[in-house]
Parts: sequence; structure tokens; C-alpha cells
Amino acid sequence: MYTRHLLPQRDEPVEAGKPIQGTWTTPFEKVDLLAVNRPYRISLPAWILDFRLKEWQAFTVQSDNILMEIVIANMKFFCFAEIVFWNRQSKEKLHIFKTRPFSAWSMPQSLNDTVVDQTCGGFSFRIHNCFVSHKVTLSLSVDSAIERPLFRADLVFDIDLKNATPLAANLFIAENRSMYIFKNFSGIEGSVVLGDTTFTLHGESANGLFRDCKGFIPYRSNYISCRAFGFDTGGRRFGFSLGENIVRKLNVNNENALWLDGVLTPLPPVRITGAEYGEFVIQDIEGMVDLNFKLVEDTNTPLDLFFISMEHICSIGLFNGMLMTQKSEKLPIRNVMGILENFKFKL
Repeated sequence: MYTRHLLPQRDEPVEAGKPIQGTWTTPFEKVDLLAVNRPYRISLPAWILDFRLKEWQAFTVQSDNILMEIVIANMKFFCFAEIVFWNRQSKEKLHIFKTRPFSAWSMPQSLNDTVVDQTCGGFSFRIHNCFVSHKVTLSLSVDSAIERPLFRADLVFDIDLKNATPLAANLFIAENRSMYIFKNFSGIEGSVVLGDTTFTLHGESANGLFRDCKGFIPYRSNYISCRAFGFDTGGRRFGFSLGENIVRKLNVNNENALWLDGVLTPLPPVRITGAEYGEFVIQDIEGMVDLNFKLVEDTNTPLDLFFISMEHICSIGLFNGMLMTQKSEKLPIRNVMGILENFKFKL
């Protein structure tokens, strides 16, 4: 059965100007990939390296009533915030995409008491990363517009390491270039307001996944991932997050993870392949991942700015199949609603 070596805690994934490949179960004090010496074969000015480094934080929220994906991203040539909201009862979807060409939001290098705060023309958000108090808080507000109601979310992600083991990975892309990903699966408290309707989230029944990502993304690349959360027949909370990544040596190190009652199982590399009629297959070669995804609703967001472009496809659907824990327990996945996401970059 697949196993992955977990490295001891360290302050950052860079040492003496070299990135360190590996998987950890604690957050770093600081992640500054610009501290790497010569990420490319040739020496490049600092401002060019900064433009090549892409950064984003993402939040997935799920309860009995709603499923929601929020992405706050700094692509350097532009920045964007995207919200995909799905009412599981009424099948109502809300999609909001806000972008600022040729500008950048400053994303934090640390998850220890840092804030990302922006307000722009009827749209505002504030992210407070505070691992000292075991919380990541997100406040987001979008004014109403034609054919779009007021939207507001106030969420608190419980990131107490005693409740769930996070996963931090630094993955090699090429030369000295790497991609860092931090994931923390947790209960979530708060509320979401859509027009005149308020959805209240309680930690015992609502699940969330917080992700912090940075990387020297190749100019042309395709990154596909999927995730879903729920409770098994015994009432145990579970969540999984899988990606077919753009990095090397995935059998040694990758971002794939399963949580069952807070216990982390690092999973092997997977292939995510599409079939006809909105169906996808997610499998590994170790027999630990065997999932099918059937599309219910999707959102396609293309963005073109001269010589750069991006396409973000966020698909909502149902997962069925099986996942295996590190204790060889087979966890059945039956009609669990989740997200399959595809980023296509040319930037």
C-alpha cells in the first residue's frame, strides 16, 4: 500500500536558497519562494521573478443546504475573486467573478496573524489568517446588481491542529521552481446571505477546506483537482482533496489527502479523466482511490488579456466510489456532492 514520508516541522520550505521537496503536517512560519536562488536556468531580474510567481487562497464550504467555492487570486498580470454558490435544495446557482486587470493583491507569506483586505466598487473581502487562535476568518460582501441579489459571507474555519491534521506540500515543477500547497480540512461556523435568505453554518454539520497556494506556474499549464466532504453512516466526518498536478515525482510527493475524523491519510497520485455526458473517473494505481464524478452544474470563466489568458471551470456534481485510509479501511463514497475544478493557464 502507498505510504509517504512526512517530514519534521520546519519554519519554511526554502533552505540556503534551495527549495525543499516534501510533505509536512504543520504550517510553515513563512513561505517566500522568491528567496530561492535562480529559480530558472538563467538569472532573471527580481521583478520578472515576482511576475512569474502566482498566489491564491481558496475556500470550499459545504452543508446540508449549500455548496460554495471562493477563490481569491493574485496572478500578477491581474487579480480576481470568484464565487460559485449552489443551493442544494432549490438548485439555484450564483456566479460572481470580479477581476482587476494589470493590478495585484498582496497575498501573505505567513498564516500567522496576517490579513488580506480589499474594497473596490461594491465588492469587498477580508481574510484573516491566524493560526495562533486556530482560526481563518473570511468576510466577503458583494452589492446587489441587475439580476443578482446581495451576497454576503462571514465564515470562520476551525483550524485547531488537535481536531484535524493539515497537509503542507512543496512540489517540484522544474529546476529550482516549486509549487507550495497548504490544506486544512475543518468544521466551519458562520452565515451566508443571498438576497433575503440567510444560511447558518454550524461546525457539527458544516465542513470547510482552506487552501493556501503559491507557485512558479508554467506559462502554459493545466491543473485539475477535485474535493468533497460529508459524514459516513457512522457519523464520522470525512473529506478528500485530490489533484492531477503539474509537478514532477508525484509518486514521492503530491497534494492528495483524505481526512477521516480528523486523521490525515496522504494518498497516491491520481489520474482524472473525462468521459462523455459530464462523467469523470478519478483513480490511482495503488487501489486506494476509485471514484466517479457525475456533473450536475458547471461554471466556465474565460479571461483574455492580450498575450495572457486563463480559463477556470468549476463543476458541481456527485462523487461515488471508494477511498482507502492508511489503516486499509475502505471508505464508501455514495452520492457525495463536491467540486471538480480545472484551471487552464497561459500566463
